[in-house]
Amino acid sequence: MIRNRPALRANTLLLLAALFLLLAANRRFWQVVLPLAPAGMAGVGFVLAIGTLLLALVAIVLLPLSFKPLFKPWLGLVLLVAAGAAYFMDNYGAVVDRFAVQSVAETNLQEGGEWLSWKMLWAFLGLCALPVAALCWIRVDWQPFRRELWSRIKLALALALALVLVAVLSGRQIASTLRNHRELGHLANPVAVLSASLSYAHHLRGTVAVVAAPLGRDARRDAGMAAGGKPVVFVLVLGESARAASFSLGGYARDTNPELSRLPIDYFRNVHSCGTDTAVSVPCMFSNLGRGDYKESRAAASENVLDILSHAGYRVTWYDNNTGSKDVAKRLDERDEYDSQDPRFCGKAGCYDEILVDNLRGELGAKADDRVIVLHTKGSHGPAYYQRYPEAFARFQPACATNELQMCSRQQIINAYDNTILYADHIVASAIRALQADGAVDSALLYISDHGESTGEGGLYLHGAPYLIAPESQTHIPMLLWLSDGFRARRGLDKACIAARRGAELSQDNLFDSLLGLLGVRTAAYRPALDAFAGCAAGGTRPAPAQATH
Repeated sequence: MIRNRPALRANTLLLLAALFLLLAANRRFWQVVLPLAPAGMAGVGFVLAIGTLLLALVAIVLLPLSFKPLFKPWLGLVLLVAAGAAYFMDNYGAVVDRFAVQSVAETNLQEGGEWLSWKMLWAFLGLCALPVAALCWIRVDWQPFRRELWSRIKLALALALALVLVAVLSGRQIASTLRNHRELGHLANPVAVLSASLSYAHHLRGTVAVVAAPLGRDARRDAGMAAGGKPVVFVLVLGESARAASFSLGGYARDTNPELSRLPIDYFRNVHSCGTDTAVSVPCMFSNLGRGDYKESRAAASENVLDILSHAGYRVTWYDNNTGSKDVAKRLDERDEYDSQDPRFCGKAGCYDEILVDNLRGELGAKADDRVIVLHTKGSHGPAYYQRYPEAFARFQPACATNELQMCSRQQIINAYDNTILYADHIVASAIRALQADGAVDSALLYISDHGESTGEGGLYLHGAPYLIAPESQTHIPMLLWLSDGFRARRGLDKACIAARRGAELSQDNLFDSLLGLLGVRTAAYRPALDAFAGCAAGGTRPAPAQATH
């Protein structure tokens, strides 16, 4: 029976695998390319040139480990990875870059499990399991090693020649297309996966054993915020995947902020994120680099604003119901609630963000020092939006009740997402009310999301698009501020001055200096021009905050 198995030369099998990947694992790539083709034979030539280019690149990816005994395991691994990338690109409009790989690498089992679905299983069956089964069945007609090596060299030369011919005949047109549609470089499967993985590996090598350089060790509090009198409690609520377009505080037609709208807050309508995923936005917003100069290696090599607040005498605690602080709080007190078993807030799908408000209440009742408390919420993290809120907040119906967003209508997805914003409204309002109820502290709260979210606009879902091509829904984020009377008086903050900043063009670049300014911290690291509230304290000038790039 074994003698009846088909036998192929290694080069033939390699090219067949590359052709399969080109045609079966690049649907999203072709959905972008085909509408760009000109009419007539010129269009046919354009498509053939693009196809030849990608086929050659895929074959080159497969070449390095195309020798016995690694060949079949290597092909199987590539098919597996390509199937996963194709599933997310085809169903969510995702792209593959270093940050996408980083997000996968840094996720936890619970969050990863939320992606599992029957549709994913069928996709893997068609793009991976069946091809791997065929791969196992086919025999490779191996030649002596020298002949195999020479054969692979000839194939490499042929592929190089194909690339040269494409460059000569269609290079200008292809270059223009790639320049105007940069997403294609992140959709070429599995080439984009390999490129992104190598970039992530390089990034990891650059951050190994990094020791953060001191920053703001000269930090001191001004007289009004110095220790003594009532304890100061400043709460920073860090949202997840909340977009400004879905906040009724900013003009959204649906009432997604019924509780916050009844509280004395300032909502800032024109705020943008540093990145489109948590792995970028969180370390970026706490650093002093700004989006234009941000590199994760540079951020990791320096202390951040939370460290400076600690140097100034504030006790800083980070409570997390997400996937960690991305090392922002690693030198401070970081507490993970993601895997808590508290039956009041937690179940099989994890914990609702109410557990963070419970942590805050515990802090208020048990401590008497000056504190900065960060509550990192799970917020509106997709695709399982329906698992982010209790049934009492399922106001907008019918809501998508599966992680397979492609199984729901766009309106059902929006309904589920809006329910997450409704619950986030409750969480932030509950935290404010907890602070209001504690007359023994002078308190304030700032809420800001890490990035936004796409819910089907332009065929995109979730987040993580490269910033240069990211839609506004992924970068325009909500931010709001609440101040107790005691905190306002102690800091000498002018209500009208802060209210006048509601429409200012701000970004997460402003967070570093705004936190220092709000908490009265004086240090050489403080830059008044980037403080969104500079001049609003008694006796200060009132320059407009610098506009950060976005």
